Amino acid sequence: MESVRQIVDSSLLNGVISLPEYFQNKKVEVIVFPPKEQRTLPSLTMNEIDEMMKGSITESLIGILPNCDVSLEECQAERLKKYESVD
Repeated sequence: MESVRQIVDSSLLNGVISLPEYFQNKKVEVIVFPPKEQRTLPSLTMNEIDEMMKGSITESLIGILPNCDVSLEECQAERLKKYESVD
């Protein structure tokens, strides 16, 4: 990040920046940095999310596990058991 650093007479800053009385009629050091860019996340409505989901791979995976009384751990164990026999 670039910056500018300069020592100037505080009277040159009148009308630009308000300084405490202590800094009046003295040499002051001014350091200038560009502001940090604030990243903002886009906000989406539920309708926009639904539109983006239509026909997507994610949509095809939703509901792939049946709604039953089987815990997630039991589903994982069953899937792993299927892959153990594959050579």
